[in-house]
Amino acid sequence: MDHVRVGLLGGFAVHVGDRLLPAAAWTRRSSSAVVKLLALAPGRSLHRDQVVDALWPDLAPDAAADRLNTAVHYARRALGSPQAIARRGELLALDATLEVDVDTFATLARTALRTATAADVDAALAAYPGPLLPDDLFAPWAEADRDRLAALHADLLRAGGRWEELLAREPADEQAHMELLRAHAARGDRRAVLRQFERLDRALRVELGVAPSEEAVALRDAVAPPTSAVARVPALVGRRPELERLEVALRQSRAGRGGTVLVHGPPGVGTSAVLAWVRARAEDGGARVGAGAAAALEEGWPYAPVLEALADLARRHPALLDGLGDTYREEIGRALRGEQLHWSGEGTHQRLFVSVTELVRLAAAGSGVVLTVDDLAEADEASLRLLHYLARAVAAAPVLLVLGARTPTPGSRLDQLRSGLLRRQALVELPLAPLSPAGTAALLAQRLGSPPADGVAVDVHRLSRGLPRRIVELVPSAALSAPRWPDVRVLLARCPPGTDEALRRVALAGTSFGTDEFLALAGIGEDAGFAMLEACLAEGLVEPADLGYRFPTPGVRDALLAGLPPHRRERLHREVAAALQEVGAAPARIGEHLLAAGGAAEAVPHLLRAAEQAAALGAYRDALDLVERARPAATGRDRGRALGLRADLLQAVGDPAAVGAYRSAAAATGGQARRQLLARLARTASLEGDPDTAVEALVGLAPDGGPADASILLAQGVVAYFHGDLEAAQAATEAVRRTPQSTSDWRLSELVTLQGLIAHDRGEWFSRLHHEMQQTREEPAIATAVFDAHLCVAEFLLYGAVPYPEVLALSRSFGDSASQSGAQRAVAFARALTGEAALLSGDLTTAETELRAAADLHASIGASAGEAHSLQRLAEVRLQQGDRAEARRLLTRALPRARWSPIAMHLMQRIHGTTIAAADTPADAYAAAEAAEASIAREDRCLFCQIMIAVPSAIACADVGDLDGARRHLREAEHSPALAHSTAWQAAVLEVRAHLAGAEGDEAARGALFEEAARCFDAAGQPLDAARCRSAAGVSAGSA
Repeated sequence: MDHVRVGLLGGFAVHVGDRLLPAAAWTRRSSSAVVKLLALAPGRSLHRDQVVDALWPDLAPDAAADRLNTAVHYARRALGSPQAIARRGELLALDATLEVDVDTFATLARTALRTATAADVDAALAAYPGPLLPDDLFAPWAEADRDRLAALHADLLRAGGRWEELLAREPADEQAHMELLRAHAARGDRRAVLRQFERLDRALRVELGVAPSEEAVALRDAVAPPTSAVARVPALVGRRPELERLEVALRQSRAGRGGTVLVHGPPGVGTSAVLAWVRARAEDGGARVGAGAAAALEEGWPYAPVLEALADLARRHPALLDGLGDTYREEIGRALRGEQLHWSGEGTHQRLFVSVTELVRLAAAGSGVVLTVDDLAEADEASLRLLHYLARAVAAAPVLLVLGARTPTPGSRLDQLRSGLLRRQALVELPLAPLSPAGTAALLAQRLGSPPADGVAVDVHRLSRGLPRRIVELVPSAALSAPRWPDVRVLLARCPPGTDEALRRVALAGTSFGTDEFLALAGIGEDAGFAMLEACLAEGLVEPADLGYRFPTPGVRDALLAGLPPHRRERLHREVAAALQEVGAAPARIGEHLLAAGGAAEAVPHLLRAAEQAAALGAYRDALDLVERARPAATGRDRGRALGLRADLLQAVGDPAAVGAYRSAAAATGGQARRQLLARLARTASLEGDPDTAVEALVGLAPDGGPADASILLAQGVVAYFHGDLEAAQAATEAVRRTPQSTSDWRLSELVTLQGLIAHDRGEWFSRLHHEMQQTREEPAIATAVFDAHLCVAEFLLYGAVPYPEVLALSRSFGDSASQSGAQRAVAFARALTGEAALLSGDLTTAETELRAAADLHASIGASAGEAHSLQRLAEVRLQQGDRAEARRLLTRALPRARWSPIAMHLMQRIHGTTIAAADTPADAYAAAEAAEASIAREDRCLFCQIMIAVPSAIACADVGDLDGARRHLREAEHSPALAHSTAWQAAVLEVRAHLAGAEGDEAARGALFEEAARCFDAAGQPLDAARCRSAAGVSAGSA
């Protein structure tokens, strides 16, 4: 056998003798995968089961064994020898004489790091042509080795002082930045120091709470001393009434009454100056502050302006992060970094909302927090939704949100945010008008240092129309008593040739930019580019910004782009897209410029990547917008990808059009992807009440050993259950349980829930629990997932026809069996169920004891969902005992545990429902209901559990007079499948109707409905709820 060399670094390549095997030699992808996997394995051998688990984790054992045999056969044929891969019993091994570049590199690297000689370091670096298997980036089996080898390579770059190369691979490596900064400063290279500092600052801004070190700032300041200090509180002219209202808002915030202020007006009216004034005043009062601004052209990630404000807050107060939980911090960091994210289409919890709220509440402790977000007219939908949620979620905390924007366009997303908050009396609106002639004169005098010459103020007011920003633009010419707009052409003529075209590209790219972006857009080399940038600074065409540079006024940017013919604008957009790709800009920005250049087909991959990343962060509407931009030009595989993503997104936002979208996507796709889409179509159609489409989607679909099997079988089970065919549903779920894919979180949860519902309908639920306990006794992780999934089914028992004494006896008997078996998760489940039954039957002492024990036991075994559920029920106990504050504290503990759980769809609704009930006042309850509605995503909604939030939300709306909202939530409750199984929930719906009748002024109906609800609660065995309704029946709506 010829000598064989296997290359894995920088790409997969195999040499047999002196001959490079062509790609065509690997006729099966799986054959090369087997070689890669064995080449990375210790001793170059693995047990066959390890190979199967790594390469075909979703296949049934027999199907995976066949794939392995085929892969080994073709791998041997490609390598030219049956001995290339040997079978030694259950082991598969590569020929020991094979040479693998990974081993060579690792050996050289260890030597170099030990000797630290330049020759050894260079030799080791030369043996690393690139990352491990770049064409297999998403192969889980390669991740650990890729990270290990990349870390080894980074250590070598440090040892060799190759800082530029290190930053190309790890842009946030602070040591590399600092070494380069010191070297540039030692050479006196001012340009390089400023550029390197900017790179460092930009890299650290995506790390929450991290800022450049004091040494880095000192090196920067040594070559570019900071400008003289300006007054901390900007002196604003002509804004006394608005500033007085903001002072009131600041005082109220410090007193613990949060709020939201929207400052808006025409472009140039001075909203940014007002927001700066608010921040300065807030800091003077001891509050923490953070500032962000939207910039549609420069941003490429959802939530960018809000995240910028939070990042600014954390940079100013890094100690805040010491009190922020790791899960919250990582979730915010994940969104802030805008890193490559994968969305499966199965739904992602909107954890970011919870994390952001927790950080803001933490910052508010003490003297409060003020966040300003400017230019909201440019903001993405996800940012507006997050702000809407924040405005309601922190209304009772010392938090002030001050938002700045152009006057909202009627019907725009910003206008909808404004209208929604105004309607709920959760917004102070501050419209800014242009300055009067006297105000214009006063602003001129302030900027000039003395009153302007006669007639100058009149001319300036006429030209500027009283807009402060435009007045400031006219100050230089007003100083010469000849007010006129700056002539950009004159300024350009004093700059190097080509500056006009370079600045047009910069202007098309946005309003602010970094040094690297400017040089790429200029496209004339570094030295000439720096000379051009310095000339633009000298002429006032651009100016320094907080990070990089910006155009000093919109007028300069507008003048650069004015009158460009369409063909020239398209060419510039294409050049901008190329430059942005060069500097690694966000895919959304690149895609938008390619679209504007007429390159729709070229834009598609960028737009779809951006859509998937937005979806992974829960920004579904923004992701849909991106998909719709890409869809018309998408062809081939990209078309199927676009249509499938669109269907998943429509399903995520609860749009009924998802059914038709899945149908279209399946028609445009083949193979396993089509099978997955048809399974999702069936599942979605069932949940939307379209059984015919669900049945049609499954016609001809049968398990084939592929990765779609579990999804297909699960869909078949759901369809059969909703058709009342329990036998077929049970058969499907048993088949799912036998597939390897059933162990993934969401499938296992949905599967076990469905099996539990089937068992409940047959009266066999406790038998099912015993079966689950025996099956999972030796697998704690699986036991946790299984019993978590039964929480939803437990509610059917608790609110059904079985008397509570019988439920208590059964749950205690099950707990005893679980204890004897040592099944701790089952014990915790039984104690929680016992506590719930005791609570509903009115035995608060037993309920408190059992639920507290259940919460502690769940916490001790790491079962966060069970802990969240127990805490929520314990909060209900505290409510019944009259301790609302303690109830809210327990719910605050429960919320993050639920949100990060695979069964969030069952938990979030009940936690938010109890939070509404725990509010001190009707207004607070209404705010809690609004916040809950904003934060609960489509995937957080369970058809059966939805009644648990619909009922308290409807009552909260009715009690503050929002009759439309009350009726909407009542309809949700009335359509819940839970009503068909539960006298108690029928009673709860009657209670809602009673509140609604009171809100409508019908006292007779109100009293009668409360009495009827009390009788129903009595029949259900819930005396505390019955007593509440009887008490309400004796109190008129006006005095309630």
